[in-house]
Amino acid sequence: MVKAVKIISLPPERWPEAKRLRLEALRGAPTAFASSFADEEAFVDEIWIARLRSAFKRDGNLTLYAEVEGELIGMAGAGWSAKAKLRHVAEVYSVYISPARRGLGIASQLMRRLLDELSTLPQLEKVCLTVNRAGQPAISLYQRFGFEKVGMARRELCVDGQYYDLLYMERFLESG
Repeated sequence: MVKAVKIISLPPERWPEAKRLRLEALRGAPTAFASSFADEEAFVDEIWIARLRSAFKRDGNLTLYAEVEGELIGMAGAGWSAKAKLRHVAEVYSVYISPARRGLGIASQLMRRLLDELSTLPQLEKVCLTVNRAGQPAISLYQRFGFEKVGMARRELCVDGQYYDLLYMERFLESG
């Protein structure tokens, strides 16, 4: 039986939990992220705190977490620019679900809430993302939410000497 999943934003004082989940993601799925475990493991605590302080739909960022019985099991974020020429575009990043919780629809819950939140920002018209071309479950998730493939960067990501292609995907937000 699937326990109730809450989709939440985290206050800065919960930074150790956010750090744990992020490092779990980077260690367990290194080809899904541009950052590396080694890079982020070295971050001082203030960086983790600052990330959460800027993750509440202000400062051009929004990060949501999936929580079950007080345990963080997933995350998804988006960022957007304040620059006049780019302020209409948000970029999705850091989508991750703990392995034991995959296949339960939690990523869909996170994506739905993230897109709902982004659609409340009047300047945003488009949402884009990059995804490893080998990550079919992630690609399928994004396609279910209306993202379309619009390009590919070959050999864009290098993990342990192996190169991976990244797909560019986008979708337009529905105007009110």
